[in-house]
Amino acid sequence: MLNNYHTLRYIASTLDSNLRGRRISQVFSQNRAELVITFDGSGEGLVVLCRADANTCYLHLQMARAKSNSADVLARAWGATINSVSSHPSDRVITIALASGDALVLQFFGARSNVLLIDGGDIVVDAFQRAKQLIGTHYETTAGELVYDIAQFQVDLRSSPSARVSTVMKKAFPSLGTTLVHEILHRSGIPPTSMAGDLDATGLAGIQQNLRTVLEETGSPSPRIILDRNGYPSTFSIISLREETEARVQFFDDIHAALRAFVSRSRAGAALDARVAAVRSSVRQQVEKIRRTCRAMEEDAREAGRADEYERAGAALMANLQEVQRGTRSVTLGSSRDHLTVTLDPALTPVQNAQRYFSKAKRSRLAASETTARLSSLVSRLSRGEELLTLLDEVTSREQLEAFQIGQADRLEEFGLGEKSAARAQVPFRIFSVDGGFEVWAGKSSENNDLLTLRHAKPDDLWFHARGSSGSHVVLKVRTGKGEPSKKAKQQAAGIAAYYSKMKNASMVPVAMTERKYVRKPKGSPPGTVVLEREKVLFAEPLLPEGGQQ
Repeated sequence: MLNNYHTLRYIASTLDSNLRGRRISQVFSQNRAELVITFDGSGEGLVVLCRADANTCYLHLQMARAKSNSADVLARAWGATINSVSSHPSDRVITIALASGDALVLQFFGARSNVLLIDGGDIVVDAFQRAKQLIGTHYETTAGELVYDIAQFQVDLRSSPSARVSTVMKKAFPSLGTTLVHEILHRSGIPPTSMAGDLDATGLAGIQQNLRTVLEETGSPSPRIILDRNGYPSTFSIISLREETEARVQFFDDIHAALRAFVSRSRAGAALDARVAAVRSSVRQQVEKIRRTCRAMEEDAREAGRADEYERAGAALMANLQEVQRGTRSVTLGSSRDHLTVTLDPALTPVQNAQRYFSKAKRSRLAASETTARLSSLVSRLSRGEELLTLLDEVTSREQLEAFQIGQADRLEEFGLGEKSAARAQVPFRIFSVDGGFEVWAGKSSENNDLLTLRHAKPDDLWFHARGSSGSHVVLKVRTGKGEPSKKAKQQAAGIAAYYSKMKNASMVPVAMTERKYVRKPKGSPPGTVVLEREKVLFAEPLLPEGGQQ
């Protein structure tokens, strides 16, 4: 009911008593679709919200203007004195009449909301939104008083028997809005989904009586906020509603205090929902990726399980060398009841073909072992991700979110959503985790390499670069893990340096390793060019560590 006609009428009456005779000092905007009017001699300001999701206006007791990201608007109204504030007799419009003869017209039409500045001839001289389209146009206003024509409502019901009663009511009485229409129907004992053709005389009489009662109540408003189960505002109203319970309603003596509370707490709820949704989306994406990887690895594991088949083929060849001729592409060995067809490489001897099958069996068993170990790790990570999603579904307040972030800090870091991960996101390098939990940073360009080596690497960090080839500077941050980096950690860092070099497609790449303090940049040398001392050379396969970039 923020922009309900009856709510706006009440707001206008309170603004008239508060603002009559006040002088406008500034009109500005510092938030999207939000205008603020301030007054001389007071920190008070009138906030006008032109957003589709929050479409109303209210007085704010202390309205401070931001030093940046703030824009002056409707400058012609500055310095003008307010003569009166009134609501339109039948539309969702509040007019602030100025002593200069101009008027500020506050239109609360959902997504089409706006604030116009019109002159005495009803010409738009400025506008908060869509000014270029509106300036110079004639301000058109609807005429007539608000009328609740029950007779016409009955005609509408008869002409639309298959329409819902609530739909016909909202069309017949547009000033009521959805909330008041549903309230009238509830008090009349009529479900909002009831069809117009099913409404009998008793139901119509109930609607007529409760329409009169609700309109009387809007004339003696009592502002309130109805809260959802999480304590956030769900409905604003100036009359009592069927959904109220003692535990879920908050009453206010001042409509402006009620509106301020509703808007600010709704924003807090929306912000919380956005934060939770962002975490949930990121975790869900990673969980789905892990699921796909698990399915692919299960398929690989089935393929790797052919080790026994390969070994059987190799053993059969060795046991029947005299039956195998070089140059053939296959051979069938054994009896007719227990035979085995073996595919051969015609370029190899029978013994070499057998050795090839034994090698394939060895590689298959090794791959199966590695796949099983990694699959177990991924399944465990998948379980932790699914548990995070379950716990997130229970987060309904800021306090619960903070408790969740503290209690699940390690898991959030695992999924790149913790404080350390956020800090790493600000670092302009590729970041990896290697054995022992050590971080390895890799440069992205020649200039970025200089930044990494000269500004972000500590003297005792280990520095890597592919020898005899251009590529990334790579730094193993020795203070990011426990103890000293292991041989495996150094080899993984060397693999990263090989991967981000021109020799990426080689099977093995020589990589120079030294401490950062033994790396210097000659004066005047091109970006990325350095000289190093006391280097050791590691031979590394161009490979990124399991898990990829953080």
